[in-house]
This record gives sequence, structure tokens and C-alpha cells, in this order.
Amino acid sequence: MSMSPDPAVDPAGEPTGAAPAPASPSRRSFVRTVGLGAAALGAATATGAALTGVVSAQAAGDTSEVPELSDPDVEIVRFLQSISLAAEEILLSAVDNPQLTDSAQSEELRTFAKHHADHAERFGTLLPEDEQVTDPNPTLTTSSTSAVDEATDATLLLGQVLELEEQLAATMLASVTEAESFLVARAIAAVLPVVSQQAAAIGGDLGAPIDTWLPAFGTTDGALTPAQFPIS
Repeated sequence: MSMSPDPAVDPAGEPTGAAPAPASPSRRSFVRTVGLGAAALGAATATGAALTGVVSAQAAGDTSEVPELSDPDVEIVRFLQSISLAAEEILLSAVDNPQLTDSAQSEELRTFAKHHADHAERFGTLLPEDEQVTDPNPTLTTSSTSAVDEATDATLLLGQVLELEEQLAATMLASVTEAESFLVARAIAAVLPVVSQQAAAIGGDLGAPIDTWLPAFGTTDGALTPAQFPIS
């Protein structure tokens, strides 16, 4: 079972005197309390990075002096910034698809798109202004937006978004193990459970069996790479 700390969703406890909670929490409520679980926590332990919860991961990050990063770390951060910008654009395209008629799902995807924008901004705080990526990853944007736009019903549309979020989670997991700087690892480790929770939420919306979209352990299968998705 997932162990994402300090979820920014339904409180675990009920106030004194409150009506008893339902015997079986709804799928929608459940999936918003799960993160990547052991894999995310293990990555944080291995790198010394602390997962600080969904709310802090959505923040743009502090405004302290830009750190001096190694060239490999700069490339990691620039790549993650580019795919986060792409994810924002892809999800907004999904929101505009007429096949998505459920207003709650539309609002959910709009919120997730905002999270991706926040992640891009967070990664940007690790880079000098002249090294920050300002354009969405072109290859990812083109391929995924086309798949979203061509979806003929809401199920196929959400399936494309789910695949994207799972790819992003795998990419974050792969990247956190490659980072040389603690600051880079910490930023990635904060974003990782957010995209994982978003994938879980969309999987729940699709009504698929839980074990098909909520693995006990995260993997790097399907991770995006700069070779496949160059920044420019």
C-alpha cells in the first residue's frame, strides 16, 4: 500500500462529534491519498531528499541564490523543465477536447496542468535565467497532443493522459537516481509523488482495476529521455 506522506487531500481524522466516515471510501477519495509509495520514499532515502508533500511540491520553490550545478545536472533540470511545460500544454489540450464532457474531470485536468506549470517553475529556480527552458518539449508536445486531439471518446482521452502521467513519474524516478546535487535530487523527489498521485487519480477515474494503474513499486519503464525527446 502506498505511503505518501502528508497528502494534501482528505484529512485522515474526523473532528470530535463528527458523523462516522463511510465504511468504504470512494475510489476518487482513495486515489487522491496515494503517491508512488515505497519507490518514491526509497528514492528519497537513497538521495537524502525529503518528500515534503503535495502542497510543497506544487510551490514554485524558494527564491534563494541559484546554485552552481554540474553540467549533467543542468541537463537533467533543463530536460525536466521542458517536459513539465509540455505536460501543462498537453493537459490543457485535453481539457479543450469536446469528448471530455464531465466538468469534474475537466477541472481535475486543469488543476493537474497547473501543477505541471508549477513543477517547471520549480525546476527553473535551479538554473540561471539564461539557461532556463521557456518552450515546451517539442517532440513530446507534438506526439502527445496529437494523440489527445485524436481521441474519439473520453475513455481514450483519459487513457492518453494516464500514459503521459505514468511516463512523467517514471522519468522523475529515473532522474532522481542520476542527479549529482542534493538540491536537484530534492526538487525531483518533491515532484515525483505529485505526478504519481495524478496518474493514480486518472486511473481511478477510468474505473480500471487498481492493480493495473497502482503498482506496489514504481519503475522506470517508459521513462522519457533527452535522446528521444530533445529540448529543441
